[in-house]
Amino acid sequence: MVPSLSSSLRVREMWIRIVEQCFRRELGDSISLPDDTVDLIEAGILDSMSWVSFLRGVEIASGVSDLGSALNEQPATFASVFAALQQVDSKPLEQDDPPPEFVRPGRGNLALITGSSLALASRVVPSEEIDRAFGMPIGKLRHRAGIESLAYAAEGENELTLGAKAAEETLRGTSCGAHELDWIIATSETHHNYPLLAAQLHSRLLVRENCGALDVGGACLGLLNALAVARSLIGSGAAQNILVVTADVHSRTLTPGRVKGEFGGLFGDGATAFLLRGGNGTESDGGYRVGEFLFGCAGQYAAAIQVSDDLEGGLAVRFDGDALSRAAITRLEKTISAVESRSGIPRAAVGYFATHQPNPRLLTLLAKQCGVSPQAFPPICRTSGNLGSSMCAAALHTALQSASQLPVAERKPIFLASLGPGLLFGGTWLSIGDQRTEAGD
Repeated sequence: MVPSLSSSLRVREMWIRIVEQCFRRELGDSISLPDDTVDLIEAGILDSMSWVSFLRGVEIASGVSDLGSALNEQPATFASVFAALQQVDSKPLEQDDPPPEFVRPGRGNLALITGSSLALASRVVPSEEIDRAFGMPIGKLRHRAGIESLAYAAEGENELTLGAKAAEETLRGTSCGAHELDWIIATSETHHNYPLLAAQLHSRLLVRENCGALDVGGACLGLLNALAVARSLIGSGAAQNILVVTADVHSRTLTPGRVKGEFGGLFGDGATAFLLRGGNGTESDGGYRVGEFLFGCAGQYAAAIQVSDDLEGGLAVRFDGDALSRAAITRLEKTISAVESRSGIPRAAVGYFATHQPNPRLLTLLAKQCGVSPQAFPPICRTSGNLGSSMCAAALHTALQSASQLPVAERKPIFLASLGPGLLFGGTWLSIGDQRTEAGD
């Protein structure tokens, strides 16, 4: 059925009203509405993160869940937004994404995180120095991304030394001897040497020979992948004590001359370690219980970020920052909603959200879209940069450390959500004692 002219006009008027309201929400009522053809970013009316926030607001108000994909390569104008809304409105209605499936291992031991550690690289580099090195305007990282400094590896530091430092601190803090470990599971997006990182950690920590060593991939999703494997091994009874280690040194790979500053300048170096032990979830176990996992891949965003070797020994990078930001906010928000639904824990009752952190401004926007306080998101990337597979992990360690200062009865659940290139996504939750549902037992 062809819509009538009056119906089309009413729809157009609705789009105009929504766009204007969302624009006012970003800038207030004192700014005059620009012409439909004005590029809001080029004119300096909105910066890239405000543009992402504006578009996300339009998506929520209009009920269009993937408006951003229709705006890739388009100018940041009202006209582009109206055209994208009209394009979506002219398509047949489609159902939203089906609810994600959760991974549920057998009902064996519960997997408990009983200790953690963070080892950031020791060189603290002001973001203005990174701007200068990558040929960006001075202040770009600080003012547009919210990054004040980055953690860079010093001479003698690499994935192995940082990972081993975090691992040793975790074992010492939990009074767990290396000889008690059944598995070491490692993940890194920058360690490409042989032996792999888990095997090198196995040797460095002097672990017994029949302790397994496994590397898992996933880049920024690596921690979630590693925790899911560890939970399954413990749940099946195949292991009792598992060390999960993340380690990344971007500063020696994403260097000026090899990659563009708008991509390479975002990343820092660091490592984390977590000890998972089998238990029954009682207060005496003294750890956070790991819940079920969801995983998926939003492949329509796969082209937003692609990195490969080029013939000259450099890195060929495709990085659509605006499209990736919109995708990240949308997918992380959906993942948090799915974790909330499956766990039976309302987000208002969550103590911390340990998520991937592309940059601090995006993190603030995610908190806004989720309707929770930004204080619930540990702001690691502000002073370290994006840590890759160690990013969500560093946020989780900080959340666990903060929770450990409270009496057990006052510790709140923690939600985890992260993304990886592709666009891979995953999530889970951590809880203590009776902070669980029948579905999550």
